[in-house]
Amino acid sequence: MNAPTDSKTVSIIQPPAEEYTRRTVTVDFLYIDNESCDRCMGTEGALEAALEQIDPVLDALNIGITVRGIHVSTLDAAEATQLAVSPTIRINGRGIQPDYIENTCDSCGDLCECDGDVDCRLWQYRGEKHSTAPVGLLVESLVKAIAPNRMQASKSRDSQAYQLSSNVRDFFESSGSDESDCGCGC
Repeated sequence: MNAPTDSKTVSIIQPPAEEYTRRTVTVDFLYIDNESCDRCMGTEGALEAALEQIDPVLDALNIGITVRGIHVSTLDAAEATQLAVSPTIRINGRGIQPDYIENTCDSCGDLCECDGDVDCRLWQYRGEKHSTAPVGLLVESLVKAIAPNRMQASKSRDSQAYQLSSNVRDFFESSGSDESDCGCGC
C-alpha cells in the first residue's frame, strides 16, 4: 500500500494510529466559482470562521474535521455531486440547508455567456435571508454534527409514562399518616 495510485476515484492515505481512532466529520464545500462569485467566496470565508470558532470544542472532544472544497466546473460534475444550487455545504453527506431559494447573483452574471441573469443561493437563518452562509448557521450545523442531541434520539424520562419509584413509595408508606414523620424514625 506504499505505492501511490493513479486512480481518480481512490486515494490511499496513511494516517498515524492516533488519528485513525479519532472521530472525523467531513464537510463538503461545493461551489461553481470561488474566485469571482461573491457568494461562494463569502461562504468559504464564513466556513473558515466557523471552523475556527469550534476548534476548541473539536479538541476537547477529540474530533477531526476534513474539509473538501469541491469545484463543480461542468454539468457532468454537477450531476455527479448532485449539486442543486451553488454554493452548498454538506456535513457528513447531508446538506445543512436542503431547502433553498435563489436570486440574481451579479458577480456570477458577469461570468456567464448566457442571456439573462444567473441565480445563486440565498441562505435563510433566523428569519432572514443572507447572500453568504452566516457563521452562526455554520457553527450550529457543525455542533449538531459533532455532538448530536442524544436526548431527542432516545426517549427521555420526561416523555415516558409516569411511574412512582419504589424509593418514594417506601418513604411515604413507612411514614404513616403523620406528615411531620419522615419515616426514618428520627
